[in-house]
Amino acid sequence: MKRTPERIERLAAEYALGALQGGARRRFERWMMESWAVRQEVWYWENKLAPLADAVPEEEPPQRVWTAIERRLWPNTVEAPVRRGGLSWLWAGWSLVATAAVLVLAVMLVREPAPQAQGPLLSGAVVQPDVKDPLWLVAETGEPGKLRLRPVAATAPEGQHDYELWVVPADGNPLSLGVIPVGKDSLQITLSPAARAALRASKTLAISLEPKGGSPSGAPTGPILHITKLHELE
Repeated sequence: MKRTPERIERLAAEYALGALQGGARRRFERWMMESWAVRQEVWYWENKLAPLADAVPEEEPPQRVWTAIERRLWPNTVEAPVRRGGLSWLWAGWSLVATAAVLVLAVMLVREPAPQAQGPLLSGAVVQPDVKDPLWLVAETGEPGKLRLRPVAATAPEGQHDYELWVVPADGNPLSLGVIPVGKDSLQITLSPAARAALRASKTLAISLEPKGGSPSGAPTGPILHITKLHELE
Protein backbone atom coordinates (compact mmCIF):
# COMPACT_ATOMS: atom_id res chain seq x y z
CA MET A 1 0.00 0.00 0.00
CA LYS A 2 1.53 3.31 -1.10
CA ARG A 3 1.82 6.09 1.46
CA THR A 4 0.29 8.85 -0.59
CA PRO A 5 -0.59 12.07 1.26
CA GLU A 6 -4.28 11.49 0.56
CA ARG A 7 -4.20 7.95 1.99
CA ILE A 8 -2.21 9.04 5.05
CA GLU A 9 -4.69 11.86 5.73
CA ARG A 10 -7.69 9.53 5.46
CA LEU A 11 -6.14 6.80 7.62
CA ALA A 12 -4.95 9.32 10.23
CA ALA A 13 -8.49 10.66 10.60
CA GLU A 14 -9.88 7.13 10.97
CA TYR A 15 -7.15 6.28 13.49
CA ALA A 16 -7.91 9.38 15.60
CA LEU A 17 -11.62 8.49 15.58
CA GLY A 18 -10.91 4.88 16.59
CA ALA A 19 -12.49 3.57 13.38
CA LEU A 20 -9.31 1.92 12.09
CA GLN A 21 -9.24 -1.67 13.34
CA GLY A 22 -7.46 -5.00 12.98
CA GLY A 23 -4.58 -5.44 10.56
CA ALA A 24 -5.11 -2.02 9.00
CA ARG A 25 -4.65 -0.34 12.38
CA ARG A 26 -1.50 -2.34 13.17
CA ARG A 27 -0.04 -1.53 9.76
CA PHE A 28 -0.79 2.17 10.21
CA GLU A 29 0.86 2.13 13.66
CA ARG A 30 3.99 0.75 12.02
CA TRP A 31 3.85 3.70 9.64
CA MET A 32 3.62 6.01 12.67
CA MET A 33 6.74 4.46 14.18
CA GLU A 34 8.63 4.91 10.92
CA SER A 35 7.50 8.37 9.82
CA TRP A 36 7.45 11.70 11.61
CA ALA A 37 5.07 13.05 8.93
CA VAL A 38 2.52 10.31 9.65
CA ARG A 39 2.67 11.03 13.40
CA GLN A 40 2.15 14.73 12.71
CA GLU A 41 -0.96 13.97 10.64
CA VAL A 42 -2.42 11.86 13.46
CA TRP A 43 -1.76 14.59 16.03
CA TYR A 44 -3.39 17.14 13.69
CA TRP A 45 -6.58 15.08 13.55
CA GLU A 46 -6.56 14.44 17.29
CA ASN A 47 -6.46 18.19 17.93
CA LYS A 48 -9.07 18.87 15.24
CA LEU A 49 -11.55 16.28 16.50
CA ALA A 50 -11.10 16.78 20.25
CA PRO A 51 -13.35 19.90 20.42
CA LEU A 52 -16.29 17.78 19.23
CA ALA A 53 -16.36 16.28 22.72
CA ASP A 54 -17.51 19.66 24.07
CA ALA A 55 -20.93 18.96 22.58
CA VAL A 56 -21.33 15.85 24.74
CA PRO A 57 -23.05 16.60 28.08
CA GLU A 58 -21.19 15.77 31.27
CA GLU A 59 -22.23 12.63 33.08
CA GLU A 60 -21.10 11.67 36.58
CA PRO A 61 -20.44 7.92 36.90
CA PRO A 62 -22.48 6.27 39.66
CA GLN A 63 -20.75 5.43 42.94
CA ARG A 64 -20.87 1.69 42.22
CA VAL A 65 -18.60 2.19 39.19
CA TRP A 66 -15.92 3.92 41.27
CA THR A 67 -16.23 1.30 44.00
CA ALA A 68 -15.84 -1.58 41.55
CA ILE A 69 -12.77 0.03 39.93
CA GLU A 70 -11.12 0.65 43.30
CA ARG A 71 -11.83 -2.91 44.40
CA ARG A 72 -10.11 -4.29 41.29
CA LEU A 73 -7.10 -1.98 41.52
CA TRP A 74 -6.56 -2.09 45.28
CA PRO A 75 -8.24 -5.28 46.57
CA ASN A 76 -6.38 -5.17 49.90
CA THR A 77 -7.17 -1.59 50.87
CA VAL A 78 -10.13 -0.34 52.84
CA GLU A 79 -12.69 1.33 50.65
CA ALA A 80 -13.28 5.00 51.35
CA PRO A 81 -15.42 7.68 49.70
CA VAL A 82 -13.62 9.28 46.78
CA ARG A 83 -13.74 13.04 46.29
CA ARG A 84 -14.28 13.59 42.57
CA GLY A 85 -15.53 17.14 42.27
CA GLY A 86 -12.61 18.32 40.18
CA LEU A 87 -12.71 15.52 37.65
CA SER A 88 -15.89 16.34 35.75
CA TRP A 89 -13.86 17.83 32.90
CA LEU A 90 -12.22 14.45 32.33
CA TRP A 91 -15.43 12.78 31.24
CA ALA A 92 -16.44 15.56 28.87
CA GLY A 93 -13.01 15.86 27.30
CA TRP A 94 -12.62 12.13 26.69
CA SER A 95 -16.15 11.27 25.60
CA LEU A 96 -15.03 10.88 22.00
CA VAL A 97 -12.75 7.95 22.84
CA ALA A 98 -14.18 6.85 26.21
CA THR A 99 -13.07 3.40 27.37
CA ALA A 100 -12.73 1.53 30.62
CA ALA A 101 -9.13 2.77 30.68
CA VAL A 102 -10.35 6.33 31.21
CA LEU A 103 -12.20 5.27 34.35
CA VAL A 104 -9.05 3.63 35.65
CA LEU A 105 -6.98 6.72 34.98
CA ALA A 106 -9.51 8.92 36.74
CA VAL A 107 -9.17 6.84 39.89
CA MET A 108 -5.39 7.00 39.57
CA LEU A 109 -5.60 10.78 39.59
CA VAL A 110 -7.39 10.71 42.92
CA ARG A 111 -4.88 8.31 44.43
CA GLU A 112 -1.66 9.82 43.10
CA PRO A 113 0.10 12.55 45.12
CA ALA A 114 0.43 15.92 43.46
CA PRO A 115 3.70 16.62 41.64
CA GLN A 116 6.27 18.47 43.67
CA ALA A 117 8.69 20.31 41.44
CA GLN A 118 7.94 19.47 37.84
CA GLY A 119 5.21 20.40 35.40
CA PRO A 120 2.04 18.43 34.72
CA LEU A 121 2.59 14.68 34.94
CA LEU A 122 2.15 12.45 31.91
CA SER A 123 -0.22 9.52 32.16
CA GLY A 124 -1.98 7.13 29.81
CA ALA A 125 -3.13 3.59 29.12
CA VAL A 126 -2.27 0.99 26.52
CA VAL A 127 -5.59 -0.36 25.27
CA GLN A 128 -6.72 -2.93 22.74
CA PRO A 129 -10.14 -2.75 21.05
CA ASP A 130 -11.19 -6.33 21.85
CA VAL A 131 -9.98 -6.29 25.49
CA LYS A 132 -12.24 -4.79 28.16
CA ASP A 133 -9.49 -3.57 30.50
CA PRO A 134 -6.34 -1.62 29.60
CA LEU A 135 -3.31 -3.80 28.94
CA TRP A 136 -0.93 -1.50 30.81
CA LEU A 137 -1.22 1.73 32.76
CA VAL A 138 1.69 4.15 32.53
CA ALA A 139 2.36 7.35 34.47
CA GLU A 140 5.16 9.59 35.64
CA THR A 141 5.65 9.16 39.38
CA GLY A 142 6.31 12.79 40.31
CA GLU A 143 9.98 11.98 40.86
CA PRO A 144 12.02 13.48 37.99
CA GLY A 145 12.97 10.91 35.38
CA LYS A 146 10.79 8.11 36.77
CA LEU A 147 8.04 6.33 34.83
CA ARG A 148 5.83 3.61 36.33
CA LEU A 149 4.28 0.88 34.20
CA ARG A 150 1.62 -1.40 35.63
CA PRO A 151 0.34 -4.52 33.81
CA VAL A 152 -3.44 -4.93 34.00
CA ALA A 153 -4.88 -7.15 31.25
CA ALA A 154 -1.68 -7.83 29.29
CA THR A 155 -0.94 -11.48 28.54
CA ALA A 156 2.50 -13.03 28.17
CA PRO A 157 3.88 -13.19 24.61
CA GLU A 158 4.04 -16.59 22.96
CA GLY A 159 7.31 -18.42 22.37
CA GLN A 160 10.70 -16.90 23.04
CA HIS A 161 9.61 -13.27 22.92
CA ASP A 162 9.37 -10.23 25.16
CA TYR A 163 7.51 -6.94 24.95
CA GLU A 164 9.74 -3.87 24.67
CA LEU A 165 8.74 -0.30 25.48
CA TRP A 166 9.88 2.62 23.31
CA VAL A 167 9.71 6.39 23.36
CA VAL A 168 8.58 7.62 19.95
CA PRO A 169 10.24 11.03 19.54
CA ALA A 170 8.75 13.85 17.51
CA ASP A 171 11.64 13.34 15.12
CA GLY A 172 14.31 10.66 14.94
CA ASN A 173 14.56 7.00 15.90
CA PRO A 174 12.63 5.31 18.75
CA LEU A 175 14.43 5.11 22.11
CA SER A 176 14.22 1.83 24.03
CA LEU A 177 13.03 1.85 27.65
CA GLY A 178 13.69 -1.86 28.02
CA VAL A 179 11.69 -5.07 28.28
CA ILE A 180 8.39 -4.72 30.16
CA PRO A 181 6.61 -7.21 32.44
CA VAL A 182 3.27 -8.95 32.13
CA GLY A 183 2.80 -10.24 35.70
CA LYS A 184 1.27 -8.50 38.70
CA ASP A 185 4.19 -6.30 39.67
CA SER A 186 4.61 -2.71 38.54
CA LEU A 187 7.84 -1.65 36.88
CA GLN A 188 9.57 1.63 37.63
CA ILE A 189 11.63 2.88 34.71
CA THR A 190 14.43 5.42 35.05
CA LEU A 191 14.57 7.61 31.95
CA SER A 192 17.81 8.90 30.55
CA PRO A 193 17.90 12.68 30.03
CA ALA A 194 17.49 12.12 26.27
CA ALA A 195 14.54 9.75 26.70
CA ARG A 196 12.88 12.07 29.21
CA ALA A 197 13.20 15.08 26.91
CA ALA A 198 11.88 13.09 23.94
CA LEU A 199 8.91 11.80 25.93
CA ARG A 200 7.99 15.24 27.25
CA ALA A 201 8.08 16.56 23.67
CA SER A 202 6.19 13.80 21.84
CA LYS A 203 4.16 12.24 24.71
CA THR A 204 4.15 9.02 22.66
CA LEU A 205 5.10 5.46 23.63
CA ALA A 206 5.09 2.25 21.63
CA ILE A 207 5.34 -1.45 22.44
CA SER A 208 6.95 -3.95 20.09
CA LEU A 209 7.32 -7.72 20.13
CA GLU A 210 11.01 -8.63 20.31
CA PRO A 211 13.21 -11.70 20.82
CA LYS A 212 13.70 -12.84 24.43
CA GLY A 213 15.69 -10.18 26.27
CA GLY A 214 14.77 -7.36 23.91
CA SER A 215 15.82 -5.99 20.56
CA PRO A 216 19.37 -7.02 19.64
CA SER A 217 19.89 -3.93 17.47
CA GLY A 218 18.69 -1.05 19.64
CA ALA A 219 15.79 -0.44 17.24
CA PRO A 220 12.42 -2.23 16.91
CA THR A 221 12.89 -5.49 15.01
CA GLY A 222 9.49 -7.13 15.56
CA PRO A 223 5.94 -5.95 14.91
CA ILE A 224 4.74 -2.76 16.58
CA LEU A 225 1.82 -3.95 18.69
CA HIS A 226 0.67 -0.73 20.33
CA ILE A 227 1.19 3.02 20.12
CA THR A 228 -0.28 5.20 22.86
CA LYS A 229 -0.37 8.96 23.42
CA LEU A 230 0.15 10.21 26.97
CA HIS A 231 -1.71 13.21 28.34
CA GLU A 232 -0.72 15.95 30.75
CA LEU A 233 -2.48 15.79 34.10
CA GLU A 234 -2.43 18.87 36.28
